[in-house]
Amino acid sequence: MFKTALKAISAAALIALSTAAFAGGDEDHMTQLKDIEWTQFGNTPLHLSVLWGDRETGPYGMYLKIPGGFHVVEHGHTNTYYAVTIQGQWEHTRAGKKEVLPVGSFVMQPGEEFHDDACVGPKDCILLVVQNGKGDVLLPQ
Repeated sequence: MFKTALKAISAAALIALSTAAFAGGDEDHMTQLKDIEWTQFGNTPLHLSVLWGDRETGPYGMYLKIPGGFHVVEHGHTNTYYAVTIQGQWEHTRAGKKEVLPVGSFVMQPGEEFHDDACVGPKDCILLVVQNGKGDVLLPQ
């Protein structure tokens, strides 16, 4: 029962976020996950694919791919983001609380709050990430 409720909540959140983000776009397109074009994020092993909007200014939605077994160092973002696990076992840690988030899990990560991420297990993690503002990375001083 709890798993069903969690999936329903995740789906509702995803639909609400997607609707808000798509409201600004006028392009009509469909792409299967296997056909996504990935761009390497800087000199890291992370890859992303902007699905709609503009990551430089926001709002936007993107897929983020974290390689299996990779740990992303502590970081933050100026703006709050919303994310749903699409593939893999995403581990998200904030305020000392670590949680593994399987497919369908949802996170609301407040802006300017430091956290870290990992993809546990051998399979790459793919996350759907939505932000209403610009996408950036803040590192601790």
